[in-house]
Amino acid sequence: MFTPAVIRRTLALALPLLLSLPLGARETMSVAWSHWPPFSEIDADGTLGGLDVTLTRQILQDAGFHPVFRNLPWARALHLMKHQQLDVAMGALKTPEREQFARFSAPYRRASFVLLSQGAPQAGGDRWQGITKLSDLCGQTGLRLGKLRGTRPLPVSAQCPALGQASEYNSDDRLLTLLLARRLDGVIMEWQHARHRLIQLGANGFVQCQVLLHQQPVSLMFAKETISEGALARIDAAIAALPSPDPALATPHCRLDASQPSTAPAI
Repeated sequence: MFTPAVIRRTLALALPLLLSLPLGARETMSVAWSHWPPFSEIDADGTLGGLDVTLTRQILQDAGFHPVFRNLPWARALHLMKHQQLDVAMGALKTPEREQFARFSAPYRRASFVLLSQGAPQAGGDRWQGITKLSDLCGQTGLRLGKLRGTRPLPVSAQCPALGQASEYNSDDRLLTLLLARRLDGVIMEWQHARHRLIQLGANGFVQCQVLLHQQPVSLMFAKETISEGALARIDAAIAALPSPDPALATPHCRLDASQPSTAPAI
C-alpha cells in the first residue's frame, strides 16, 4: 500500500517528466478565440497573438497540454462548451450558470470596465463637471450612453437609470466612433480594449475616463468532461508561477471609482 509520502514523491518525479514530453505526446486542448485586441488578435506577421492567447498558451503548455486555437464567436464558444464540444474558453467569468457545465481555473488577470467620455468639453460646457458621485450619475436623464449588446456593466444597473438605459450596439468600434463624433456622451467598455483601439485611431488624448465601474478577475473556463481535478491543479500552479502583470495593465485613473469587485456581473 502506498503511503501519502510515497505518492507525493512519485508525483514530484512524474511532473517534470510530463512537462518534458514532446508536443505530440501531450494532450491536445481546443481553445476558443475571437478578434478582441489586445487580448486576442492576428499579429503583423500573421500569427495568432495577444495577451490572453500568450498567457493561455504558456499556462496550458506549462501544465502539460498542447493548445489548438479555434476562431469562434463568444456565443458559439459557450454553446459548444455546454455540449462538451470545446475544451477551453479564455477570459471567462465564473458564474453559477456556467458552473453547471464548466470548471474554472484560478484567475490569471483582471479586467476593468469603465465609462468613457469625450475629453474636451463641448461648447455648452462640461456636463460631467457636476457629477461627483455615483448617485449623481444615476440621476442624470439627458446623458446619451452606449454599451456593447448583451453586457451588464454594473451590479446596480437596475437601480441606476442612467446606466440601465444605455443604448446597445453590436461592436466596441461602433461605440468609439459614435463617442468621437459626439453622438454619444459616454460609452461603457473594457478599458484595455478601449485604450488599444483609441491608440490605433490616434484618439487616445481625446477621451477621458469618467467612472471606473467595476473590476473583475477572469479565468480559463474548461468543459467539465475535459479537465480532471488533478489537471486543474497543475493549471492553477502554472498560473501561480506567472510573472507579475505588466504595469501597462494597471487600473485606469478615472474621476470616480464605483468598482464593486465582490459583486462583479457576468458578460
